[in-house]
Order: sequence, then structure tokens, then C-alpha cells
Amino acid sequence: MIIRITSEAEWDLEEGWRFYDDIEVGLGDYFLDSVYSDIDSL
Repeated sequence: MIIRITSEAEWDLEEGWRFYDDIEVGLGDYFLDSVYSDIDSL
């Protein structure tokens, strides 16, 4: 299965990273790792 992440989705992921990293440094990285892990498991 090929999954494409649109530029709009990339922007949303970056915004999510910023949101979580503003709460605590490193939490944004955890957020992205979790999202990409879920995508990989599809």
C-alpha cells in the first residue's frame, strides 16, 4: 500500500509538532514518531 501525505497534511503535522513541542520540548518529536508509526502499521 502506498500512502501519500499531501502538502496540507504535512503542514498539519508541522502544526501538531509545534503545538506539542510548545507544551514540552521533545513532545513534538514523540507526536510525529507516533503518527508515522501508526502510518507504517497500516
